[in-house]
Amino acid sequence: MENMEQIDFVDQQHSRPAPTSRTRGRKPGKSGGARDGHRRLTADIPSDLHKRLKMQALMEDRSVTELVVQAAEYYLRRTQQR
Repeated sequence: MENMEQIDFVDQQHSRPAPTSRTRGRKPGKSGGARDGHRRLTADIPSDLHKRLKMQALMEDRSVTELVVQAAEYYLRRTQQR
């Protein structure tokens, strides 16, 4: 019986690809990219900075995106006041 269960599990795995970090959470039919009203931003940052952002996001129960958006808004407000 264990073999049958294992075969069923394997068959389920092959019937539909497992979500990856790039596809998880996407709506069916969307080709990817950002949500409506948003634009995708790709930036190469030092690995240490990325690690610090992820750790801070975890401690605040927020996403890295939220931290980056907040930092960008803060920076732009400060530079516009000069």
